[in-house]
Amino acid sequence: MKNSKLKRSTFKIVMLAMSVIMVISLYQFYFNQSSDSQVNFGFVESENLPMDFTIYPSTIPENQLLRIDEAKKLYESAFDDGVYYGVTHPEKLIKFLKHAWQWDKNAMPYYYKLLVWKDLYDERGKEDGIMMSFDEFMRKYRDQLVDSAGNPLVEPVVFKNFDMSNYLWDKFADLKYPYFAYEKGWGMGFCWYDEQGMTRPCSDEQLEKSIEYLNYAIEGGYHCYEDLIARMLFQQGDHYKDEKYKQIIKLTEYRSTLKVEDLKQAIDYAQLMAEHSSIIGILRMTEAYFYGLGREQDLIKAYAWSLLSDYAKQKIIEIDNNLAWHAYQLPPVWEYNKEIQNRLEQMLTLTEKQAALDYLETLKTKIVTWDYNEWRDQIDDFHPKP
Repeated sequence: MKNSKLKRSTFKIVMLAMSVIMVISLYQFYFNQSSDSQVNFGFVESENLPMDFTIYPSTIPENQLLRIDEAKKLYESAFDDGVYYGVTHPEKLIKFLKHAWQWDKNAMPYYYKLLVWKDLYDERGKEDGIMMSFDEFMRKYRDQLVDSAGNPLVEPVVFKNFDMSNYLWDKFADLKYPYFAYEKGWGMGFCWYDEQGMTRPCSDEQLEKSIEYLNYAIEGGYHCYEDLIARMLFQQGDHYKDEKYKQIIKLTEYRSTLKVEDLKQAIDYAQLMAEHSSIIGILRMTEAYFYGLGREQDLIKAYAWSLLSDYAKQKIIEIDNNLAWHAYQLPPVWEYNKEIQNRLEQMLTLTEKQAALDYLETLKTKIVTWDYNEWRDQIDDFHPKP
């Protein structure tokens, strides 16, 4: 059994590695090839182009720029990058390209994706609603790619250079564009796993930079508090010690360099998560009151929060919404919660337990939603910057 699991795991790793290599190869192929066949489409040739490191503001009026979710949905409705790699809705793709070619920052990363996948076009997709390849689309609709004054648009040089894309991603993150800040903050604050599958510790410098970018993302509407508090609290930048989610990192194992005010801030964020039915958030509140970390020690409140975890588990099971949580990650959370709960039951009097039950009823009224994952993935509405 162990050998078969190992083989399946090895196979998955190999397939993932091959997929990554393929994507990188496609990127490099696209950005290194000559664009002689594309000049008539209004593309800029990539050979001998000077590197222009200027970050241009979008020429689209600010109130017409795409929100992050809007850009993603528009791209996904216009182009299939999962099966046949072709155009599904020409009119929507015209709108999307107008935004990407005019430096709408939320559209640009998806145009890079299109450039990677378009060369894998499969004609069999026409039987399933794929209307044409991207090259055919450009031949038919190039004349409709114009600005608001009717002037023909030209593909920005930045889309022709692979090195430029890396530079842009970093600069956009530094300029606090939320999409890029989130991607950079998430990536640099997690240091992967060692040969035994244990989460590697990150340097304090990495974690602090990750925290900075994730805060930019939150300012721009993201709800990435779970990632943020993991970077704030733990050297691994994660809530788990291992890649199989068998061992939860306890609040008592916080970073040695963690400041008192940052600990309190992290617990404030954990409470926000808990109020949106995050099981991890509820656990952190239980620990905070039990150990007196980020909150003044209060065993009655600790017991109430531990009971809320049980209630939340039952509530989500009753709702029967498997998308509301990642249940496979939670057994160590339930186990640790029960451990604290058992200890509290030995420490509290009957009167104190009743007080905890009363407080539990108050906590229940503060739950905003029983679908934490949906809330976590939401991006609050805001006006994008040009």
